[in-house]
Amino acid sequence: MNTGWKIHPAIAAWLAAVLMGTGGIRRMRRAGGCSAWLACAWLALSPLAFADGPAPNAQALGVAESALNYCGPLDPVDADRMRQMIKQLVQGASEQQLAEVRNSDEYRKAYDSVVDFVSKIDPRNAKQFCSETSHERK
Repeated sequence: MNTGWKIHPAIAAWLAAVLMGTGGIRRMRRAGGCSAWLACAWLALSPLAFADGPAPNAQALGVAESALNYCGPLDPVDADRMRQMIKQLVQGASEQQLAEVRNSDEYRKAYDSVVDFVSKIDPRNAKQFCSETSHERK
């Protein structure tokens, strides 16, 4: 069952270390404090444990998605590379964060600037644009 909740790896590791390293749940159950301790830990850590990852850069996402929309029909191989770049950009972001980014002025301006730019590209150079855009710059 996928609840959409994500536990931060550092918090999961800390909880595992505390529960396993101190004799775990058996020792706390004998003391009768397992439920209370877990409830306190849950309340204290839940804002951190279920926090979404950082929102992607609106400008970078706008440029990448606009280029993908232009290049997708022209060059499937380069379009796949762009999809992978976009996947990395949005990794860890929630659907709500992505919606907010895509509705932002910064995203819209970046997206529209690529639309404007590619409208001026000579069709003979379109594949070159897609090829160069799909390769990550180091």
